[in-house]
Amino acid sequence: MYSKLLTAVLVGLATLPAWAEKADQKKPIEISADAGTLDQLKGVTVWQGNVIVIQGTLRATADQLTVTRDAQGRQTLQGIGRPATFRQKLEARPEYVEGQGSRVDYTSASNQVVLTGNARVKRGADVVTGGVITYNTETEVYQVSGGSVQGPNKGRVTVILQPKDEGQK
Repeated sequence: MYSKLLTAVLVGLATLPAWAEKADQKKPIEISADAGTLDQLKGVTVWQGNVIVIQGTLRATADQLTVTRDAQGRQTLQGIGRPATFRQKLEARPEYVEGQGSRVDYTSASNQVVLTGNARVKRGADVVTGGVITYNTETEVYQVSGGSVQGPNKGRVTVILQPKDEGQK
């Protein structure tokens, strides 16, 4: 049971985010943390303390990573950190996608990644910031909402898009 749950967890991590380097999915996954627990009956794995996940070009960090799997095999992943981060090379491009937030949630059933709390996603030179960023890994649609009224952007979202070179599509 433990190895099946761990394999499902690692497959879930490998699919996050879907626009990233596909070759990473076939590479070994290394998780290091200060501690970890597994509740086989509930299907919950918790990694705590300086959690680092590496698979190919994917690198994710969190203070705590919790992974749950239901009877149908659907997974949820929750990373909490100051901030929780991920970075991965984009497929067939020389650039990376990077994200961070106080909390990063992924739900396999809805293909949703939600970054909450000082959320930021950088893709190449383009940057999106806000209180909450929701990304659908299947449809590649972003939704961004504002953050704290007391924050540097006074509750507004910010998007910085770089001009495309004439050779880009």
